[in-house]
Amino acid sequence: MLNLVGFEYKELFTDEGIARLDQEFLDSLNKADSSLAEALHDYRAQGLLPASKAQSEFLLRLAPHVEQFITRLFALEKEVAELQAQTRSHDVVMEFKKHFVLRRARRYRGEFPETFADLDQWLDSQIRQRAWPDTDREWAISRLGEDWLKDENTHAEEIQRLTQWCALILQDPQAALAVTGWSSFRLPQRVDHEALVPLKKLDQVPGTPFVAPDGTLRRRDSFHLTDLRMDPRSVQSEVHYCLYCHDHDGDFCSRGFPEKKGVPELGLKVDPLGVTLTGCPLEEKISEMQILKRDGLNLAALAMAMVDNPMVPATGHRICNDCMKACVYQKQDPVNIPQVETRILTDVLNLPWGIELYDLLTRWNPLRAVQFAAQPYNGRKVLVAGMGPAGFTMAQHLLQEGCAVVGIDGLKIEPLPEAWLSAPIRDWSTLQEDLDERILLGFGGVAEYGITVRWDKNFLKLIYLTLARRPGFQIFGGVRLGGTITLEDAWSLGFDHVCIATGAGLPRVVPMGESLARGMRQASDFLMALQLTGAGKKSSLANLQVRLPAVVIGGGLTAVDTATEVQAYYIRQVEKVLERYEQMSQRGGEEKMRAGLSAEDTEILEEFLAHGRAVRQERKRAQESGESPNFVPLIQSWGGVTLAYRKGMRQSPAYTRNHEELIKAMEEGLYYAEGLDPLRAELDTYGHIAHMVFRQMREAEGRWLSSDQELRLPARAVFIAAGTVPNTIYEREYPGTLLLDGDHFQTHVAHGKSALQAVQVAEHCKAPEAGPFTSYTDEQAHRVSFIGDTHPVFHGSVVKAIASAKASYPQVMHGLNALAPVTQHKLPDFQENLRDLLTMRVLRVDRSNPAVTEMWIKAPLAARNFRPGQFFRL
Repeated sequence: MLNLVGFEYKELFTDEGIARLDQEFLDSLNKADSSLAEALHDYRAQGLLPASKAQSEFLLRLAPHVEQFITRLFALEKEVAELQAQTRSHDVVMEFKKHFVLRRARRYRGEFPETFADLDQWLDSQIRQRAWPDTDREWAISRLGEDWLKDENTHAEEIQRLTQWCALILQDPQAALAVTGWSSFRLPQRVDHEALVPLKKLDQVPGTPFVAPDGTLRRRDSFHLTDLRMDPRSVQSEVHYCLYCHDHDGDFCSRGFPEKKGVPELGLKVDPLGVTLTGCPLEEKISEMQILKRDGLNLAALAMAMVDNPMVPATGHRICNDCMKACVYQKQDPVNIPQVETRILTDVLNLPWGIELYDLLTRWNPLRAVQFAAQPYNGRKVLVAGMGPAGFTMAQHLLQEGCAVVGIDGLKIEPLPEAWLSAPIRDWSTLQEDLDERILLGFGGVAEYGITVRWDKNFLKLIYLTLARRPGFQIFGGVRLGGTITLEDAWSLGFDHVCIATGAGLPRVVPMGESLARGMRQASDFLMALQLTGAGKKSSLANLQVRLPAVVIGGGLTAVDTATEVQAYYIRQVEKVLERYEQMSQRGGEEKMRAGLSAEDTEILEEFLAHGRAVRQERKRAQESGESPNFVPLIQSWGGVTLAYRKGMRQSPAYTRNHEELIKAMEEGLYYAEGLDPLRAELDTYGHIAHMVFRQMREAEGRWLSSDQELRLPARAVFIAAGTVPNTIYEREYPGTLLLDGDHFQTHVAHGKSALQAVQVAEHCKAPEAGPFTSYTDEQAHRVSFIGDTHPVFHGSVVKAIASAKASYPQVMHGLNALAPVTQHKLPDFQENLRDLLTMRVLRVDRSNPAVTEMWIKAPLAARNFRPGQFFRL
């Protein structure tokens, strides 16, 4: 049971409770350090100011006090101390790396009078003389070095021999095998922007595609989380690799890499791939976070990250890397900041009541100059359409400002268990599910449906929970802006503002012959259907028929995700077909099973059964050998999955934006074919796609030009991933409501109480004025904002979508404050009315007529706005 010191749990979800908590913190801080308490008062009074060295120093002084206060509040002194000790236990390895590997061994040019084996045995004998645990040899050798360095004169011989041992590891690949996986010997490598993804040519396959080099393939099986992230020591190695640049205004990872330091008017640097080095779109205090993590202040480090990114579970490892691209290390490997950020979060979550620690920091965080405490309800009500990263972040910011927020999403959103909403949760494991069997909640937009199992989607559940617990928040699935509810409905219902966060809309169409043939599919549709239908689960009856060989056309991350998931799904698909075929044949006989099948169906069935048996045989072989099954040779023998891009990989969006994802994908055994421009599909006698025909492009002086050569690739499934356009369907449904600028809403800024001014699309997400409003305004000065993938400045990534909410909410609040004063504050009545209007209920089902099933459904607002020809989603 959670026993908070001096507070009841439910108090922390009330305005009064948060205010009292903040005052108690201020009082405790004043007792501990009155000058710091006075500085905090000034910090809050000044409001949001640009980052500076003085601000960083102040926050680094304040952060430990925040950790101590929260630790006392939750009575976690023992557990937090143990976590700090575990974190600091790696310091000895970091010192060994600095003093022996980097300073001595890397510069060693002397003789080697002893073999590596002799030196290795000598080190073992030295370790045996100590009473140290024998489970961590890296730590033990590091400790030896630390002890010897304390008296260099006495231990000069030992230091020399240890230096030679390290030098041999750096110079001899065979010796390096003895320290595989050791953080102390993982050294930064030189960055070659022209060869960020290791590849080799495969001449024996049509199109001579690229594949991953020998020895780099991973054995993926099904839809479990594919990346378990760095271990704690490796993360500490990254933390110690950081230069902590904030103290000389060099933290480009956060602020962006300037063309010339101290001359902001020159703009930001562009890297050799043409990427503007904006740094973290949220401007997280990265350097400060890393210092706190270095010192084992994990809770303080999380609070520091959440100053600018309260939705930190939705960023980090395998989500964003803008910070890494702008790291001060430009010619060698950057600091892996996303790994550090996610480790900080998970370390806190794994504490007892870790969920509650994170949840509290979303509502109260003294490190913030603004929104440090949730404000009382101010009478303003905002409708946020779309519950993806942009939408749920906007909801968080507006809730902190005291607004009531209603989130809607066109797709179904499952409710959370009532027990989670009303009572504290002790263990993070309570929310965690294996992604292979995870129940889709529908919350999270692109993070839920567009991102695959490279990222732990249990983090979405955490964000959903923190919002759902807020008294001022409501969420409704199956409600679409422009369908169930219009802008005019919103105003009549009492909303003061509408925020459009509906993401990207239609996929871009690739003009080619037979584009509607069977076997052709949009990549985003496949990813979404795979998760919505549950087809990838063993227990699901849903089927998305996919055949091999498969070709994915496109060069972005959607194409990459699609290719990896097609491979994983194909194995699951043929296994399920074989298992069900055998079960049904036992019950009814094979002859009866096949009686209604066409010639094409029979051919596909035989194909799937043969492949299913091959998969079963590989599982048996792997089990007998005590290893993981290796399905890559099977998939490639059946034609494999090819990523086909019209230019070179180095020009592809996936390569320029996040080449690490390409590396991980290629490790799963994909083919990558460059310079292929799709022309047409060729069909078999059944009208199903059999081949894809491409125009071969040729590279000349950095440009890809058309040739008169064509390439014909076998393809039984083709997935189109040519990008998407922003969701502007509201304007198409209600013409004249919102002005368009190309394929997106026209960007506007607000001046005065009601005036809106159109502005040019900003150059990048760090521009001072992005234009968050559409052209909409009415006599009451209502405004409509648009953020995330609908916005031309913030489209393209989860972290930029989250940043769009952070950048836009102050202007939304300014617009709300310019409206007429609020006359009534009865939020419960407003929320109850919305529940009645937006919740769909089946009242009764009539099956009295055997030919017809009649359903009576209560869905007031949907019924009011229903138009003939529309679909109604129940």
